[in-house]
Amino acid sequence: MKIKKTPGQVLRDYRESKGLTMSSFAEILHCSKSEISLYESDKKEIGKIRRLFWSTIIPQFTPDMLTAEGQKPADG
Repeated sequence: MKIKKTPGQVLRDYRESKGLTMSSFAEILHCSKSEISLYESDKKEIGKIRRLFWSTIIPQFTPDMLTAEGQKPADG
């Protein structure tokens, strides 16, 4: 059984696969470096609007990631 990654894990995997620092990734995603750290460690929930916006930037942040374990659905 395949374990579903959290949005934070998807963010970290994508950032590392592109060789980006947290600072440069934060710039791309229009947030702070400390927010990226909190999201990647699943200590802060990613808001609905932000999840939708990031899904247009990060290919792996697919629609099913918008409702990943521990996250509320983006549309409700």
